[in-house]
Amino acid sequence: EVEEIDPMTGMPIGKASVRAKVAGQSIQAGKYSWSYRRTDKEDKKKDLPVLLLHGLGSSSYSYRNTLSLLGGEGYDAVAPDWIGHGTSEMPADFDCSEGAYLQALSDFVDAIGIRQPFALVVQGFILGQYGLKYALAHPDKVDRLLILNTPVSRSSKLRPELAAYKNPIPFLRPGSKPFDGATYAIGGSPYAMKGSDAATYGQPYVDSPAASEIIARTMDKVDFPRLLADVDDGFRTWRIPTAMCFGSSDAFLDLTVALNFLDDKRTNMKALSMAAKVGHMPQEDYPEMLHTSMMLFLEGSPEEWTAAQAKSYKMTKKGAVDA
Repeated sequence: EVEEIDPMTGMPIGKASVRAKVAGQSIQAGKYSWSYRRTDKEDKKKDLPVLLLHGLGSSSYSYRNTLSLLGGEGYDAVAPDWIGHGTSEMPADFDCSEGAYLQALSDFVDAIGIRQPFALVVQGFILGQYGLKYALAHPDKVDRLLILNTPVSRSSKLRPELAAYKNPIPFLRPGSKPFDGATYAIGGSPYAMKGSDAATYGQPYVDSPAASEIIARTMDKVDFPRLLADVDDGFRTWRIPTAMCFGSSDAFLDLTVALNFLDDKRTNMKALSMAAKVGHMPQEDYPEMLHTSMMLFLEGSPEEWTAAQAKSYKMTKKGAVDA
């Protein structure tokens, strides 16, 4: 097998690297085993831990470049594969309900050893929204919150692949048919994805029918309109610094509709823009550009976020610079 080279460092990508094809670390958390990626704690220079959560049908692989960049800045950053995703356990007895996912996530946070309030980053359908519900249930654990492309507006619709599981005609639903994780990952981006990256996203569904079954069971359990309402209502009284940073070329979530979510929220919740054209997974489409916004989020205040939006930016080889 040809050794893969990290384009950021020029070094071979080892199995424990945050950029490896599969998450290189695992831990028993409560009843279940989680796989995860974590920056090198020996390089830690910053006191604020970062937890990054992917959406349904994805994996921690989406954060590989973001983790590499955060590690370079000295952050202790962790991105797990949710239960039933990536190479985490795919248990037949997992309930796949919101409550089951939230309990599993709480067990993971405890097991991973994050003892202080952390920065939480969420992205994606259903599981990204469950990440928001976790924050609402555990505000004492969250120092600040970054919402990437995640359904938050009550008018948000399920992306077509997931909406199929809610077809009113039962026999037209996918059921436990193989979930096409590769095509799912490609969708929503304005850019072409490398075939090897798409295959990595799709591999869990090739390797095990259990992965597709968990998608089906999760969609069977979720009440999507109620989930949207819970998030909208819950964040009306939210007081922790929060930034929304949406790719403007998302085929599934309209940026304007998403920003309307902020209209009746407190001033601690702000919008951050990105100078580059990105889609549903900003961390996959343009991680360097996302990193510029993420560092402002991690190291600035909501007031500084607002001031930064008043500036004009242009893209260079070194990222976004003040125009």
